[in-house]
Amino acid sequence: MALIGKIRKNMWLVIVLLALALAGFIIMDMTNANNSGSFGSRTTIGEVAGEKIDYMDFQRAESALYSGSGDVYGRRNSLWNYFIENAIIDKIAESTGLGVGAEELNELEFGVNLSPLVQSFYRNPQTGQVDRAQLDEIKKAIDEGTVSNPEFAARFNELRKQVIKTQKQTKLNNLVAKSIYTPTWYAETMDKLNNESATFEYLKVPFESVQDSEIKLTDEDFAAYIKENAVKYTNEEEVRNISYIVFDVKPTLEDSMKIKDELSALATEFAKSTNDSLFTANNNGFYSNNYSKKDDLTGKLKDTITSLSVGQVYGPYIDNNTYLVAKLVGKKVVADSAKASHILRSVTNGDPLQLAAASKYIDSLKTAITGGTISFADAATANSQDGSAQKGGDLGTFAPGAMVPPFNDAVFNGKEGSLYTVTTEFGVHLIKVEKLIYTNNESKYNVAYLAKPIIPSEGTQNAMEDKVMGLLETNKTLEDLNKLASGDFKIETAGGIKKNDYTFATLGTGQTSRDIIRWAFEDGTDAGEISSTMYTYTDEANYVDSKHVIVGLKSIDEAGLATVESVKATIEPLVKNIKKAEKIKSKMTGTDLNSIASTFAQTVATAENVTFGSAMLPDAGQEPLLVGKVFALNAGAATTPIVGNTGVYMAKLLSKTPATSEAGAFGSKMQLTQQARMQVNYKLMESLKKTNKVEDNRFTFF
Repeated sequence: MALIGKIRKNMWLVIVLLALALAGFIIMDMTNANNSGSFGSRTTIGEVAGEKIDYMDFQRAESALYSGSGDVYGRRNSLWNYFIENAIIDKIAESTGLGVGAEELNELEFGVNLSPLVQSFYRNPQTGQVDRAQLDEIKKAIDEGTVSNPEFAARFNELRKQVIKTQKQTKLNNLVAKSIYTPTWYAETMDKLNNESATFEYLKVPFESVQDSEIKLTDEDFAAYIKENAVKYTNEEEVRNISYIVFDVKPTLEDSMKIKDELSALATEFAKSTNDSLFTANNNGFYSNNYSKKDDLTGKLKDTITSLSVGQVYGPYIDNNTYLVAKLVGKKVVADSAKASHILRSVTNGDPLQLAAASKYIDSLKTAITGGTISFADAATANSQDGSAQKGGDLGTFAPGAMVPPFNDAVFNGKEGSLYTVTTEFGVHLIKVEKLIYTNNESKYNVAYLAKPIIPSEGTQNAMEDKVMGLLETNKTLEDLNKLASGDFKIETAGGIKKNDYTFATLGTGQTSRDIIRWAFEDGTDAGEISSTMYTYTDEANYVDSKHVIVGLKSIDEAGLATVESVKATIEPLVKNIKKAEKIKSKMTGTDLNSIASTFAQTVATAENVTFGSAMLPDAGQEPLLVGKVFALNAGAATTPIVGNTGVYMAKLLSKTPATSEAGAFGSKMQLTQQARMQVNYKLMESLKKTNKVEDNRFTFF
């Protein structure tokens, strides 16, 4: 109350402060507008082929298509590629007349030849077949204008856009593929090379014959290698290299014993329980009606189960970093597999009216089948709403647990030849147990479990957090971090990180990884700097801290040729091999392979009937450069030393067998053309992305 009184007395001051704050916001907005051009540019997530990609459009598509899916960063990456490709294809379609007509679109969405996208969205997870009943309902609602769910309408609209884009892209790919051909001269040449063979002697001196201590590498050696292999070691965009130390948050012995004691107390109550399903559900356990073989059980229970009586508990014991208490609920001989058929009447999202109608429908079919009016197979073919209808409802042979629990229990607890009505999340089933198959008469076991993962306590988590924060406060530079790593901690480096990456080192994807990468690319982040933030990864299953990470920006590699420092560790073995090859070549004088072999304590081998196309040597792998040089020789001639993939070679041609005939050139021509056409689907779009300027602003939004 006193605070309110003071505000009232100084109301004029409050008004002035609010006015100044409002003016500040206006000035800041004007400044930002001058810097970025307009408000519209601040909502542009990217631009390709002159077309802006609006952030709100991107968000709407993501929300409609991927609502509830787990990998947010993976889906955004896929969606980004879709927007890029769609802009490029629209530009080409506008100039070439490519399009998708109304009838064609209807066929792709609801017809016989469905778009793969529609098949994926409306596939029944149980049968693996498209849910035609659901598609028919959707078509009816669209045709009659009765779509009332705005979320569904948005989702289907975005799906339709992707179907149209994919169909246009398919047409474009087909146009380009049809224009590809193979000249006859090229087919004849390739046919000759692939059918001509050579037999030759060769000597391999492996790089390992020279010790690392015998060579010395300089930065000039690394730079020369990078320049010579510029295509492989050129960054298309700026990348950053991040050093980091991981601190694992592990449970202490005290944490483990406390968890064990808690589970031991529950075990006593578990033994007395008369409703094991409810007890496990209420105490973070798990239970199913399935019976398992002894060998399918895990941990110590496998060796103990045969000595337990029904109702007896065993544990706590450790299995896969979890304390378990097991209770033997049942023991009996159960079929190892079963053969069954079914008739399914689909129900969408448990709709009660559909469920009642489906149950009534199944009851009438059951009456007709048991009365002998119709066979089960004929009834399934005519009435079942899943893919097995085409096979008279036959589901084949399956093991326990392969079907959803109610279906599984009906079959494996049923009798051969009997019919059972079961309701699952897919609808109402009429099941016929065709055959129960017993491999042997060994008992199987039905087990209920209580489980507690061995995780760090809150106190342990707090202690580790305090420790890492203390280290972060006293270590401000990458140099400090390196000194820290020379003690009890290991420093690692994640190289080649791009600004829109969402996976960090071996720590995976997620918001924490993305936060690390965003920090590394902020304008104020300099090489040699350590982030003031301690980054925490959590065990999402158990809601505890699993790792704390301290990160520092090691270096920045601009777009263009990679620096020595950034790829040194990667290319060092390759540069070493070059140096070793120089040393080996200096000693390979003359043309007598056996004489040279004795110098290196190696033996001369023979490669028979090697073709130019395969370039495969026995005990040496693929060496295309060597094989190419051999085919250029005359019989009896030897090559000079050749640096291959695994060593330095010399070879002597013994004989060449020419291609028997060029009659196969026509077949080669067709094969080469087909191979080239098969690459269009991937290579065409990748080429178009390179020729159309792409401006990527995702970093400013995500």
